Amino acid sequence: MLFNKHLKPSRYLEVKETELLLHSYEKGDEIPLLEPGFWQVCQGVVQLSKISADGNEIILGWVTAKNFFGDFLPHETNYRAQALSETHLRWYSLLDISSSTHLARILMTELSQRLIKAEQLLTITRLRRMDERLWQLLLMLREEMGQSVVNGTRLTIRFTHQNLAHFIGSTRVTVTRILGDFQKKGLISLDSNHHIIIRKNYFFLPR
Repeated sequence: MLFNKHLKPSRYLEVKETELLLHSYEKGDEIPLLEPGFWQVCQGVVQLSKISADGNEIILGWVTAKNFFGDFLPHETNYRAQALSETHLRWYSLLDISSSTHLARILMTELSQRLIKAEQLLTITRLRRMDERLWQLLLMLREEMGQSVVNGTRLTIRFTHQNLAHFIGSTRVTVTRILGDFQKKGLISLDSNHHIIIRKNYFFLPR
């Protein structure tokens, strides 16, 4: 559908959403980075990463509902997108994007935010203390996928200790120990499904 000049830009995405099929992926599925175009997350969380020259996976960030990913990733096979939960996506082609200045502006903002978040992750991995790395990562995840609950903010994705260790360049044993310290200090707790809850006094930096 070409963009109707009589249609308000803010309504364009709503109209497109009635025309585009949802693509569904299960937790752990790899999402194809088609080109040219962009995926929009309608439900779930997608993790973006790349494989370095030495074979290690480098986490670039996460994409949550209503946000986009795709064509601003370099077109190389070492970039990956993986569903961290049951995920539903919509695909927008370059024709869709060129037909809507509103959509193009959203994507430019998304690109800028993605670069900022990638730099934040890089900054975290440069911190000297592992407890600081883990704490700053939890705060970043809180902003990315936090859900307000009575006693704090719950991360909607359940990360294993190995996942968290991988993010900060540590070991599972070290992360388990540090998370135990955080719990003793009242900085975090776990819900019945083992999702991390960052307590309301999260701004106190653990030492």
